[in-house]
Amino acid sequence: MNIALTGGGTAGHVMPNMALLDDLYRYFDKVIYIGNKDKMEYDICKKFQVPFYHCDSIKFDRNNMGKNLLIPFKLPSYIKEAKQILKECDIDIVFSKGGYVAMPVVYAAKSLGIPTVCHESDYSLGLANKLNSRFAKGIITCFDGTCKKSNAKVFANPIRKDFFDVHPQRIFDEYNLNRFTPILLIMGGSLGAKAINDVVYESLDELCRKYQVIHICGNTLKPIEHKNYVQIKFADNIQDYIAAGDLIISRCGAGASTEINALNKKALYIPLRNKSSRGDQVLNAKYLTQNGYALMLDEKDLNKENLIKKLNQLSAFDKKIYAYDRNNNAKIVDFVSKIAYSTV
Repeated sequence: MNIALTGGGTAGHVMPNMALLDDLYRYFDKVIYIGNKDKMEYDICKKFQVPFYHCDSIKFDRNNMGKNLLIPFKLPSYIKEAKQILKECDIDIVFSKGGYVAMPVVYAAKSLGIPTVCHESDYSLGLANKLNSRFAKGIITCFDGTCKKSNAKVFANPIRKDFFDVHPQRIFDEYNLNRFTPILLIMGGSLGAKAINDVVYESLDELCRKYQVIHICGNTLKPIEHKNYVQIKFADNIQDYIAAGDLIISRCGAGASTEINALNKKALYIPLRNKSSRGDQVLNAKYLTQNGYALMLDEKDLNKENLIKKLNQLSAFDKKIYAYDRNNNAKIVDFVSKIAYSTV
């Protein structure tokens, strides 16, 4: 049988799909990816050697509602494009990670009678998943209470198996770090986090007196040199950086927060809060803080004084241990495969 993966726009919509590949190949003869070649899913699929098929898509714009009037006129042609790919590749089931890229594919699958499984990593269903889940044979969420439908199952967010093969010493060696000064890792997600970075730049004197700071800046990197401060744009071996960190500052996308929790690191989450976000990161962070896994600083309260204060609290924080199920990915794929084979 053959499966099509879809979803895109951010790494959070793509990397969980890649984490499932080893287990998917145990059940399916062919695994393809349908996404937008101009987005990061194309480069990620190329890296993981997954056959990629381009399908046009249109994003729901929360900042300019007028643009959304074009969706009913453009979407049918995109659905037609996706149908052609699904038929050409003889696809038996679609696994959708959400995002606007997935909508034409799921709608195309519905019209062809191909079952779909929708996956939602965040505490609340995204708009695409809300619409797509109406047609889904199965729905996977990572939090209890995200979806109350009878065909919904709860599993942890998928993490690559090699993520747990950590080598923190590589980070110590690469940046000539010492073992006596705590390491503060700051990461802003695949697109960076300008609001966090700006406050970090302002706070470097105070931060670097107490910590060795590793700052993953993303696209918002601003070249700065400072004692006890290292900045990089991206990190492929993010697990080594997380393992090396004593304290972590991060956005609260589902992927990053799951990885930080899986390695049981103390984290201060500063969730994204702006007009282009539906508030999913805020809900993720509230869940984690209310359950004793992390601390949270609201972006509207983000300034130098509050950042330093929260980091002091984090140092003394008694974090609840998070037990990540190493068989999680296999359980997800088993659920998907049962739906695929039951519809033959």
